Amino acid sequence: MSAWALLRGLARRKALGLGIGFTALVLVDVFQLYIPRLIKFAVDDLTLGRADSQRLMYIGLGILGLALAMVCMRVIWRPLLMGFSRETERVLRSELFDHLQSMHVGYLDDNPPGEIMARATNDLNNIRMATGIGLVAAVDGAFMGLAAIGFMLYISPLLALLAILPMPAIVILTRQQSRRFHTRFTKVQEAFSAMTEQVREVISGVRLIKTYALAEPEERRLEVSARSYLRQNLSLARVMALFFPLMVFFTNLSLAVVVGAGGLLAVFGQITPGDFVAFTAYLGMLTWPMMALGWVVSLLQRARSSLGRVSEVLSAEPAVQDPAHPARLPQEPKLGVEVRDLTYRYPGAAADTITEVSLTAPAGQLTAVVGPIGSGKSTLLRLLGRLYEPPRGALYVEGIDVLDLAQRDLRAHVVQVPQEAFLFSATLAHNLTLGDPHADEARMWAALEAAELADDVRALAHGLQTELGERAHNLSGGQRQRLCLARALILNPAVLVLDDPLSAVDTGTETRILANLARLRAGRTTLVVSHRLGSVAFASHIYVLDQGRLVEQGDHRSLMARQGLYHDLFAEQAILAELEEN
Repeated sequence: MSAWALLRGLARRKALGLGIGFTALVLVDVFQLYIPRLIKFAVDDLTLGRADSQRLMYIGLGILGLALAMVCMRVIWRPLLMGFSRETERVLRSELFDHLQSMHVGYLDDNPPGEIMARATNDLNNIRMATGIGLVAAVDGAFMGLAAIGFMLYISPLLALLAILPMPAIVILTRQQSRRFHTRFTKVQEAFSAMTEQVREVISGVRLIKTYALAEPEERRLEVSARSYLRQNLSLARVMALFFPLMVFFTNLSLAVVVGAGGLLAVFGQITPGDFVAFTAYLGMLTWPMMALGWVVSLLQRARSSLGRVSEVLSAEPAVQDPAHPARLPQEPKLGVEVRDLTYRYPGAAADTITEVSLTAPAGQLTAVVGPIGSGKSTLLRLLGRLYEPPRGALYVEGIDVLDLAQRDLRAHVVQVPQEAFLFSATLAHNLTLGDPHADEARMWAALEAAELADDVRALAHGLQTELGERAHNLSGGQRQRLCLARALILNPAVLVLDDPLSAVDTGTETRILANLARLRAGRTTLVVSHRLGSVAFASHIYVLDQGRLVEQGDHRSLMARQGLYHDLFAEQAILAELEEN
């Protein structure tokens, strides 16, 4: 659904409130338009010598009454109309976030976070401004302008005709400049997105920047981006600098004509002094609509660009979608995971990442997948979790093609612990129970014990309630990995997939953790991907991948006896470990 469609749907749902709000807004204008009429009566009475204190008091009370009525109407329309703009922003932001959650990983890889953040902040703010104060100014200016012209025609058609002579020039100017506004606003937003992404990247990689003393080069790179953003803004400012002063000039030109011609009409008695004062008051009221026209055009062009950018995200179709009628997984897992002749190539890639790979991770066993870097291990796991879409008939869970399962059901059944330990800036307990917020402390401590992290948590000043902060900076890399493992163990899933989750843990701790897993995961499927071959030597079955192909399989003893790739990798790692110890 596009942002335009969401906007129209929200307007239909809020039609009653919008109707009341715009009615109140128009009534404010009506009351305001009648004030010059009362002033006209007062001026004429004073000029003709027929004014008395009682009559002037009544006129003054009338003006005061209209002012109070305007206050009441403003109290009504502001929450309704300005509230609509805030609701628009909320709905679009919520829809944008929900849609991004449904998008496949490849889309998020191709669209940097800074670009998405700019659309979720700056672009949504532009839309809020247009649907709030911009919409109010458009309706208010249109009604006030037309009504003011009507009153001016009533007072003096000739004078009104002279006053509105410059207005066609305003219309032509607005039409010409609106196209330039749109083009420049789009470029400004694109430059802002690029700069936002660069700032985000620098902040995220601040440790690397400090380690390699890259502060000055990054500052220069950011300076280039900031100057590009500045140039686009100055280009926009030059257009606006010409547009708004010309609007004021044409409006004041009308005032000069009215003062010159209207003064003569008043002198020769064709209009009364009160009419002349009222006419100039209405012309003054026309100044706001003329200036509002330029401002509203600016807001609408900015919002138009932003709506297009937000719609690009909302209209993007996720490459991974649930089937119309998802299959149901059995309550008791019996078959585990099976891969059948899987061949996969990433979109746009020149060659296959995985070629004709077949393997089985039976229920109740610990199965391992090993291989050098770039052998396709991580790709296999991404396809298993449907982070990327696998071909049909290649991946099965409990005998069911993963393409026939709802993504939520699949990922609840097959829980993966990635190598990258991601933790939120919240308490340790919150991060531990993300998958099951209702888990009690007994389950938390049991999972921490299994991950060999319980003693570390007890040593923290606030235990489970310790605030981890940004990127969990108060935990070591190994502690972060073990916390992510404990988070998965709390769920006790039917299939647990470990993508080298203990790479930052020492060998002794890793051995104890894997022994705990063998005990806790008895009767359930566990699939381990690891670069440490010694850690998976006890697995029931080991699959060896190389350059996307399955080259060996068997248990540790048979693979070592074969003296192939597995043997060579194992021997190499053993030598390296011995050198590190010495």
